[in-house]
Amino acid sequence: MDLKNKVIKVPTKIIIPVITFIIGAIFFSIGAFEYGFWDSVGQKPTKGFFPVIIAVGLMALSVLAFVNGLRDKNKMIEFRLENWLVPIALILMILSSMVFGLVLTVAAFIVIWLKVYEKQSWKIVLIALAIVLFIVVGCFNIWLGIDFPMGFILDMIIG
Repeated sequence: MDLKNKVIKVPTKIIIPVITFIIGAIFFSIGAFEYGFWDSVGQKPTKGFFPVIIAVGLMALSVLAFVNGLRDKNKMIEFRLENWLVPIALILMILSSMVFGLVLTVAAFIVIWLKVYEKQSWKIVLIALAIVLFIVVGCFNIWLGIDFPMGFILDMIIG
């Protein structure tokens, strides 16, 4: 899998401000309408005060960035696919931990990453897997008593 020469050109100077404006609008609506902005009886801010202020600032800066992106001649920015492997792996880990559980997902991620991407020997993969599982299960689960999410499949099997 050779990703070093593959490049995607994306108009991020226009797309990212639109996304951040949408996020700001969501925070504004939650802060203003669900939590409230100001308590008129107690003359103090409520839980939604700071989210609304941050959302207004985010939306204002998003508009400025969008206008600046429209003026810029070089709207396309190159992204190398090789640089997106870690964020994609993170998203896949989050989704698979909901299905298979966190411990199984971490174990599978370590094996796949070290064997496929890093091309390590099975000895190195198994040693790294044993160390990580000892830390995750031994320290966190047994010693500290932290229960990790088991996922849909293990919840159905165990009950």
